[in-house]
Amino acid sequence: MAVVFSAVGFYQYDTRNIFENPKLGVSNAYAPFFRVNSVFWDPSVYGRFLVLAMAPSILLVVLGRSLRLSLSAVAVLVVTWLGLLISFSQSSFAALLVVVIGASFIAWRWRALVAVALALAVLAGIAVAQPQIRRSLEHHTTHGLNDASSGRASLVANGIRIAKAHPVRGVGVGGFKRAYAERVYPNLKNKEPKKAASHDTPVTVAAETGIVGLALFAWLLVAVFRQAFRRAGRVGLVAGLGLAAIFAHSLFYNAFFEDPMMWGLIGLVALASPLLVPVRRVARPVVEPEKEAVPV
Repeated sequence: MAVVFSAVGFYQYDTRNIFENPKLGVSNAYAPFFRVNSVFWDPSVYGRFLVLAMAPSILLVVLGRSLRLSLSAVAVLVVTWLGLLISFSQSSFAALLVVVIGASFIAWRWRALVAVALALAVLAGIAVAQPQIRRSLEHHTTHGLNDASSGRASLVANGIRIAKAHPVRGVGVGGFKRAYAERVYPNLKNKEPKKAASHDTPVTVAAETGIVGLALFAWLLVAVFRQAFRRAGRVGLVAGLGLAAIFAHSLFYNAFFEDPMMWGLIGLVALASPLLVPVRRVARPVVEPEKEAVPV
């Protein structure tokens, strides 16, 4: 499916034809690059699907013992990665980075952390060496971060303020937009602004359900990842990497609980986990040996 959807994206990129989303067509007309959405509404959702499809192939390359299957997986990864590239989804590439780091840790354990740390250090050095990035960090950090994230940094910051203002009970499930409007747009009476989603699932959970809901959300993540990476075998590893990708993507795009693939992967973790049935030991009755008859 990912290869087919990538082919659709290649067609869109070549013909400059976007399906079903006129807003994306308008933004492409004024943007310096052309984003594709394939058969999805949003390029970021398209990118998330491709990352989830890449996770099993990445794990197959890392843990696979068949050269033929590994080469086939690499070919699929190249096509899918090119399809992801023309989506220009920053959140999807962040999710892909999480999948790659997770697969490396599964294969090489703690040695992978050294390689990841070195790679991040090199990337940070290259980024700081750029004059534009360094100038933004020195003088316009907040404004530059907000522009680079398409306004999401401001949304997340206001979501954190809402969570601080309602730390225990929150504003209620589904009440984030109304609370955001009351804080940022006080002149809008009983209306919800169009751009008022936090784009960050933990921030949304904290703002809407308070510290109790955030604790339950953290417990859910710990329980699922513990089950996936310790007890569910290779199928559980694939599902765990997929869930990690969705969670990483939800830090920038939200849509964690709304994604049906998240619920499917949790079910896959449960299905792949061994069934542990406690063995009850039944006490056997003590049978006394028969006494021999004593002659009188």
